Amino acid sequence: MKPTKTLFIFFFASFTLFSQKTLTLEPITGKIYHFQFSQERQELWATCDSLMFSKAFKEKLTQQEFSALMDKCGEIGYSEACDNMWSVICGNDWTDEGYPYNQIDLTKAYNYTAYIKQHPDYRFTTASSALKATSKNTYDDRNISDLSYQTAWVEGVEGYGIGEFVAFHFQPGHPRITTVIIANGYIKDKNTWKNNSRVKQLKMYVNNKPFAILNLKDVYAEQIFKIPIIGYNITYFTNKDGTTGWKYKDENGRNVKSYHENSELQPDSIKFEILSVYKGDKYKDTAITEIYFDGLDVY
Repeated sequence: MKPTKTLFIFFFASFTLFSQKTLTLEPITGKIYHFQFSQERQELWATCDSLMFSKAFKEKLTQQEFSALMDKCGEIGYSEACDNMWSVICGNDWTDEGYPYNQIDLTKAYNYTAYIKQHPDYRFTTASSALKATSKNTYDDRNISDLSYQTAWVEGVEGYGIGEFVAFHFQPGHPRITTVIIANGYIKDKNTWKNNSRVKQLKMYVNNKPFAILNLKDVYAEQIFKIPIIGYNITYFTNKDGTTGWKYKDENGRNVKSYHENSELQPDSIKFEILSVYKGDKYKDTAITEIYFDGLDVY
């Protein structure tokens, strides 16, 4: 009987270790970047911007001139949805319905204003380090969620930044997250992207617990990772006695927890740690331009 018991213990231990193994995820390649904006194209962008919002500007042009200019604007991807030519939210690529959790109105699920008052030091992003700013550029963690392809978070330690991380801090009651989208490297133009190091592997943590290993390709394109759902389906309820609260359901529709209106809801954090890199042609500095998210409950 003793050998059998030993075998069972070994099997149980092996199964436990296997069941706790971190997911390894491969990306889907999204849109390919084309960011070679010359001074001429920047000036054209400014003209297109004026064209969209100025009646007087339009009235100065003939129909033929107007159509020709509109064609040029289309070539650089201009639309009213773009803040600037490097914007993540642009045309059909993204709309304000698709992203940003840090700009979502969370008051239906939680008193967001009260949460900020209770947490005056709250920041959506933090990082372990950042390259020192220059007179022309900044490299801190806020760049990774600013919806701009022109800026990037660049780690600030010696070497390639192995072990450095950037983290996102979601308020209580945030929409469920099913997708992570990464603009890997310093992608504002192809030369800058090649010269700086890019991430090869990221380790993703949810609430400081290992969640997944993300294997990134060395491509000048958007990389999309489908992930297990983070967060809960939240519904507001009123009891017969008039008390109110929130019910949380998992992806299978099961009630997993509920809170009354005076309860302190818990936020979620997602951290991305650099495990390995693709070496830059000129610099060791490792950059990530954007990390953004998609999911459910986003309106």
